[in-house]
Amino acid sequence: MKQLTLFVATLMSTWVIGQEVKTSNEKVSFSHGSFDAIVVTIPYANKDAVEKELKSEMKDWGGKYNSSKGEYTAKEAKIKGMGDKYFDGYAKIIESGSEIKVAFAVDLGGAYMNQSEHKDQYKAIEARAKKFAQNASKESINGMIELETKALKKLTGEKEDLLKDIEDSKKDIEDAKKKIAEEEQKIKDNESATQKKEGEIATQTTKLGEVQGLLKKIK
Repeated sequence: MKQLTLFVATLMSTWVIGQEVKTSNEKVSFSHGSFDAIVVTIPYANKDAVEKELKSEMKDWGGKYNSSKGEYTAKEAKIKGMGDKYFDGYAKIIESGSEIKVAFAVDLGGAYMNQSEHKDQYKAIEARAKKFAQNASKESINGMIELETKALKKLTGEKEDLLKDIEDSKKDIEDAKKKIAEEEQKIKDNESATQKKEGEIATQTTKLGEVQGLLKKIK
């Protein structure tokens, strides 16, 4: 069981590594306006896992964290690769069918970060976005592994119950065979005893006749 779970976990982790995390530069609408944003697609995403990882990611930006109406913010944040100035970070989850993406926008203080004008900062946030997406994807898959492991455990338990029932039935059959053999021997013994008894009855019948015959001799 443990070996199978480890195999599934290893296999699915390999899929995550093999599944390239892609980013794009798009205009994304936030509650306070539409801005340039880095949008990352998360393979095999589960929304609960993505929300948990996104909350952790935005807190790691070191600013004043807040979340409201599906948006996550880090005010006066400061991270490596973004220079010495503080900035405000914004993120939101975008759902499209079964696909989940996350958009990251950054207010550098008077201007929102874009790929052409803020190359260094853009690369820094893009790298974090990709790393976040990989972590969110792995956590999503870990959740899938947990569910599939529980299902496998349930099936394995059901199989073990069936095997136990089989062994119990086999034992019942063996006990029944033993009981039948005992009863068959008992029949044979009783048949022999019956034959012996018939001889004893015949002898006793003769004796009874002889005793009854004594009455006739009395005059």
